[in-house]
Amino acid sequence: MASSSTAPIQSMTGYGRASRRGPTGTASVELRSTNHRYLEVDQRLSNGLSAIQGQIAEVVRQNLKRGRVEVSVAVHSERGGRRKPVFDEELASRYHALLLQLQGRVGLRGPITLDHLLALPHLVTVSEESVPVEEMAATVHEAVEAAVRDLVNRRRREGQRLLKDLRSQIASIERCVRVVARRLPVAMKEEREQLRKRVRSLLGTKGKASVPQLEEALALIKEVDVNEEIVRLSSHLKHLRQTFAGKGPVGKLVDFIAQELTRETNTLGAKVNDAEAAKSVVAIKECIEKIREQAQNLE
Repeated sequence: MASSSTAPIQSMTGYGRASRRGPTGTASVELRSTNHRYLEVDQRLSNGLSAIQGQIAEVVRQNLKRGRVEVSVAVHSERGGRRKPVFDEELASRYHALLLQLQGRVGLRGPITLDHLLALPHLVTVSEESVPVEEMAATVHEAVEAAVRDLVNRRRREGQRLLKDLRSQIASIERCVRVVARRLPVAMKEEREQLRKRVRSLLGTKGKASVPQLEEALALIKEVDVNEEIVRLSSHLKHLRQTFAGKGPVGKLVDFIAQELTRETNTLGAKVNDAEAAKSVVAIKECIEKIREQAQNLE
């Protein structure tokens, strides 16, 4: 299988299964994948397969980079005698002696039968013989590879669904940014008029002002310019689109870019003093939050 570093983007959630028949039995494999910061492989193997646990984990690591993956492997042998009942004769003798003592102590009569003994715990157990690794190792390996392929295909399909939603959020953000950019000249015109009044008040009737007064006026004027934030937002959105066009794990990078989008949007919201533009800023924040939520599901 191809390494996930060159494969399409995947979700971290999915399910895969496969069965393969070998010369002495059948191997059935089930995989369940959930979100996780790193790759974690948890295996539940049939008795006797622990010797190939490392090989199974390696197959998973070659194809997945993030997620908690539960691997269940069951082997059904075609040979008889793999499971057999075991009768504990020593324990039965102790039970019999104890029942005789109790019978004499309480004055009960009658024979102690096998039915009495079988009703007591742990006399009969079922043991399962270990499956010889050399008999089923190749079959198990083949089944694991097939199950991983099934899991990867499902994770890729889910990944494409997530990407569709993420691209939709980006498009919504871009529309909102255009609204802010369109409202910017109007808002700036209104803000500048207010600033002129404020500057005239700071300068005084004679047109003179102290250095602190002039610095305050300049600070007020600077706050009106949000073009820098709009440019950065557009740049981050472009970076996101380029990330989605790539291959392999992208979840951590998407989350990082979303954090940068949040930072610029917060700055933009603090500067824009316009009702329509403010509504667009709120909508941008909602879209970014959805992007961050989806990023947690991406490998």
